[in-house]
Amino acid sequence: MRRLVPLFILVLLLPTPAAPAEQRLLPRGTKVETFKSDLKFPIDMAWVPGTKKIFFTEKNSGKVRVLVGRRLLARACVDLAVASAGEQGALGITLHPRFKKTRYLYVMYTNASPEEMRVTRFKVRNNRCRRPKTILQGVPASSGYHNGGQLEFAGGKLFISTGENHSPDEAQDTASRLGKILRLNANGSVPSGNPFGNAVWSYGHRNPFGLAHQPGTERLFETENGPSCDDELNRIRKGRNYGWGGGYGCGTAGVGTDPKGPMKRWTPPVVPTDLWWYRGRMKKLSGSLYMGEFSSGRLHRFFLNDRGSRIRDDRVIFDAASGIVDVSKGPGGWLYFMTASAIHRIVPN
Repeated sequence: MRRLVPLFILVLLLPTPAAPAEQRLLPRGTKVETFKSDLKFPIDMAWVPGTKKIFFTEKNSGKVRVLVGRRLLARACVDLAVASAGEQGALGITLHPRFKKTRYLYVMYTNASPEEMRVTRFKVRNNRCRRPKTILQGVPASSGYHNGGQLEFAGGKLFISTGENHSPDEAQDTASRLGKILRLNANGSVPSGNPFGNAVWSYGHRNPFGLAHQPGTERLFETENGPSCDDELNRIRKGRNYGWGGGYGCGTAGVGTDPKGPMKRWTPPVVPTDLWWYRGRMKKLSGSLYMGEFSSGRLHRFFLNDRGSRIRDDRVIFDAASGIVDVSKGPGGWLYFMTASAIHRIVPN
């Protein structure tokens, strides 16, 4: 969406703080510390569980970088040829659920020529991304905006978010891959259980910036950027229409057949980014869904009901010094979040 780009530029022009400025909303006995600073627009990270290794995408360079502890390796895992205007670039990254066996790493990015969204699988050896296999390609990205770009494994399937490339009507067309959550097998083939006989899992999306699932379940959650209203948090379900399309009205369930409203909406917009369902070492934070805002740098904690269908409480637990682009679990089992210049984490005092 267009309002995100000036915010990106603003963040890049701001001085990099030593650490986020506000800590009073965190649970007692915890603090935020800067894990790694002086980074060049990281967007998404993937931690290898049980190790100190993090892979992350750099939006504008097209590189997949490697952190071992706090040491940033000089050589990238891979250097992709990306278009990086607006919201384009090296965007989503995820690891195969059995990464330690398969060594498969997946990246979603805007390919430079032809200019399109792609998902490519790599085999990682010695911190190098080798044997590329493109499992999704040809998704239009010429507008530079509304590209989506998130990847998430749930139930052994790979879910992919795509924006509608500034073509609202495409979001309602179940034969189009624009404005969708797609579902593929790990090798890129289409699973037999998909509702429309193609890669589409859900439709009616505008610009999904976040995907996360609840560990041990196939419950999938998505954040979506609205126009001048209605940024959203959604529970994603098979075949569901989430209402974006030509003629959308603010505050409504949306357009098309049987549209479904979100779990939560924000007006005015807050620019929600990537999500993470955290279950980990920090017991005071475990068992909740987390989301960052790019507009203000606020970190949300959502408490859901047992079925994961309703928000019981939404608490802002931290105000960062700049916009948050990703939330994840990382080395040590702590909760991490990324800004446009650094990676931070929440640890005990």
